Amino acid sequence: MGKRVRISNDSLNSYGFRVLTSGMDVAQYNRNPVLLYMHERGNVVGYVKDLKVENNEVTGELMFDCASELSERCKKQFEFGSLRMVSAGLEIFETSEDKDLLVTGQTRPTITRSKLFEVSIADVGANDDALVLQRNGKVITLAGTATATCHF
Repeated sequence: MGKRVRISNDSLNSYGFRVLTSGMDVAQYNRNPVLLYMHERGNVVGYVKDLKVENNEVTGELMFDCASELSERCKKQFEFGSLRMVSAGLEIFETSEDKDLLVTGQTRPTITRSKLFEVSIADVGANDDALVLQRNGKVITLAGTATATCHF
């Protein structure tokens, strides 16, 4: 078993908004679970296995294809721990400024409906909770956290 990562959750990100997991459509992504490097189209480094949406979060296992030098490097850095964050590429369908959906510190609307279209391995992301959760079936805790970025 590889490392399970949190791709997204309902927490506030560094851009001042949050993405509701309950409104995220992952059906299309499940048909083509591409893993990119830093959101760069054409730099496919693998795919996401066993995508799960539960407990207000999206998680999965990163599988590197090692078909390129970049993918091999990403796999090595991910295994070593120098790359441990992921970032969600989202298409945004609906936002809300409803005060009931805002959390302390939120400066932008809440994304209430979105579609996941790619996941990227990233050096720095926007969601501090999008990080490695476990390795070989054991939950791990990191001193730092990882991120999930949304593209508009």
